[in-house]
Amino acid sequence: MELRHLRYFSAVADTLHFGRAARRLHVSQPTLSHQIHQLEEEVGTPLFERARTGVRLTQAGELFRTYASRALEDVNAGLSAVGALRGLATGALRVGYPPSMRGLVVPALAAVLRRHPGLALSAQEAVVRKLERQLAAGRLDVGLGYAPARLADLDAEPVFDSRLTLVVARGHALAGAESVGMKVLAEEPFALLSRGLRVRARVDAHFAAMRFAPRIALESNAVATVLAIVRAGLAVTVLPEPRLADAERLVVKRLSPAPRSELAALLWRKGAPRTPAAELFAAEVRARAKEDAG
Repeated sequence: MELRHLRYFSAVADTLHFGRAARRLHVSQPTLSHQIHQLEEEVGTPLFERARTGVRLTQAGELFRTYASRALEDVNAGLSAVGALRGLATGALRVGYPPSMRGLVVPALAAVLRRHPGLALSAQEAVVRKLERQLAAGRLDVGLGYAPARLADLDAEPVFDSRLTLVVARGHALAGAESVGMKVLAEEPFALLSRGLRVRARVDAHFAAMRFAPRIALESNAVATVLAIVRAGLAVTVLPEPRLADAERLVVKRLSPAPRSELAALLWRKGAPRTPAAELFAAEVRARAKEDAG
């Protein structure tokens, strides 16, 4: 018994007509009849009743159809899986993320590339509103942002709770505190992300709610610059989940009272097929976000 026997059998079972089944399979009707006869000989019993009025399945044919359909489904699934694996070997992955999530995204991309070195990776770091536009336009396969997404064309899959926390240098006087209240920070210089960025809007909203006016020593649109100043002991900062940004030689402290959190999310284009590479990257992000929350 060969795979073609199952395909020929399924075509006749679906159409209950040898002529129509032959046209579907692009073979001659005698060839089809011969293949079905070979299959029936191997099974040891007729699978079809042939009459002038048409063709119908025998009881054995009805039973065999269930297993033949299942076997063909398994073969097709296997072909799809192999095709997906081939795509991971030679395909591409385009990812967009905000700077505050670099520390989460880079290890996830590295894990994907280690497993599939043939992939061509493209990583775009930008503000969330720009990433959403790029994703909606089909110029990215998957993005990182927040739930809910601003654009109706996007779906947001929450992956972790993004909390604002205080970041100080390891040798800072506040490094040993369990939590830090706003009064304690009155005399501290701050390095903050630039106005117009979503993270800065969150920080400003919390400061306003606390009636706190920070003494700003530096503003930058780059998280790396902000953290470099903090690492040097020249300022403190407030960022979402700094461990996901870059916690080397830095200490993360809870703010008291705790700021309102947001849901960080994987962003997908609605209705668009998800590539195997994008799904693999998303799985890495989910796993790392779970570890960070744990």
